[in-house]
Amino acid sequence: MNKTTDRSRWLIVSFCFIILQFAWSHAVAQQYTGMSGLIHVPSADMDSAGTARLGMHALPEAMLPDEFVFEGEKYATSSWYLSYTPVRWVEVGYTFTLMKFRHNLDENEPAGFYSKDRYFSLKVQPIREDKWWPSVALGGNDVWGQHDGASGSFYFRNFFLALSKHADFGGFTVGGHLAYRYWAKDYNRKWQGVVGGLTLQHEFYKPLRLIGEYDGHSVNVGADCTLFRFLLLQASLQQCRYFTGGVCLQVDLM
Repeated sequence: MNKTTDRSRWLIVSFCFIILQFAWSHAVAQQYTGMSGLIHVPSADMDSAGTARLGMHALPEAMLPDEFVFEGEKYATSSWYLSYTPVRWVEVGYTFTLMKFRHNLDENEPAGFYSKDRYFSLKVQPIREDKWWPSVALGGNDVWGQHDGASGSFYFRNFFLALSKHADFGGFTVGGHLAYRYWAKDYNRKWQGVVGGLTLQHEFYKPLRLIGEYDGHSVNVGADCTLFRFLLLQASLQQCRYFTGGVCLQVDLM
């Protein structure tokens, strides 16, 4: 047997292994906050009890509050998070978003991501999806923290009520997600009100989920997928133009 044949066999075996890993795992969406949801829109879906996440997400200018400005211009950045689902109906998360400043706040120093905005997220699901009714969840991001003073905190503070329902059609699972979201800051009100989206999965490739959503201001499209049971990837286009995506280590602690 020559080296070419060995190499071909190895590639085939590797490909089959990857496919099996896909088949054994399931895709659970993430938001830029690290919580379950769509892209920029919350949902009533929840992670499995015991699921912990550690990851990062790239954030384009279009996805950030208008107060994220450095020397007169908005900038792209990233968020980093840790979240956990201690029981089936509760998710908690901690997120920080890098902020751009001059080093030591000195205009003669170089610019960089020398500060961060930190916040906690909470999501509770009092009603679980069944044959006749949707899941219902209440939650928010930046739900508690320091007093809103001159620091301009609570950039991401919002609260929501969400509903999610799934149905199977010819091998496809279609998810419908609807939410009402309230934003605390005036500069985020463009995302306030009724938001929602659709998700699509096929039984042959369950870990892959396609997402389309309306976040109150624009339409976003994307996809996420779980690899090897523990690596969660998401890629999407904010306003169907600006890339946003992230990578997450997802493990079951139970």
